[in-house]
Amino acid sequence: MNPRPSSCRHRAALALSVCLLAALPAAAWARDAVKAKPAAKAAAKPEASAPAAPDSMMAEMMKLATPGPAHATLKAMEGKWKAVVKSWNGPGEPSVSEGTAENRMILGGRYLEERFQSTMMQMPFEGYGLTGYDNASHRYQSLWVDNMSTSMMTSAGAMDDAGKTLTMTATAPGPDGKPMDMRMVNKIVDENTHVFSMYGIMGGQEQLMMEITYTRM
Repeated sequence: MNPRPSSCRHRAALALSVCLLAALPAAAWARDAVKAKPAAKAAAKPEASAPAAPDSMMAEMMKLATPGPAHATLKAMEGKWKAVVKSWNGPGEPSVSEGTAENRMILGGRYLEERFQSTMMQMPFEGYGLTGYDNASHRYQSLWVDNMSTSMMTSAGAMDDAGKTLTMTATAPGPDGKPMDMRMVNKIVDENTHVFSMYGIMGGQEQLMMEITYTRM
């Protein structure tokens, strides 16, 4: 005998209720698992390496930005100077000219600024230089530009232990326009005199190209 439609509907409703009741624990478990995920992530965070504290980072930045004894050695070249320039374009006697330079420490004693004026090849010559010491690389660095070139010459080097001779090297266009390795030596003779010498590699040999004697005015 076939069950009546009402009985079928009753049994179907009962089965649906049983399925819903059975599903409740699973749904609750899934809900609790979702809620637990952020807590699990939060618990894992302390295991990761902690970033540097802002205060320690700032302290390190300030340390690298603070001028020190290396910068103080540049102050010996501060002031107004008379410059006697000797230039060698080849074998024989150099050409000699005179000029002036005004040097001053800028940006809180971090850089030595030079403004140079003279004549070269019977034409007015004007140059501008910056020299400083990089606390991060532990190297002296220099930048030079002038009105007879459109390129910037950058150099780097070190001071001797006595703090009297600064030697730097660079690569810049030579007389023929091709890159040339150069060595610059700035020797502090005394508080009123310093001598700048520039050497270039020509014909496979190092040769003196320029010498500038600065005398305090």
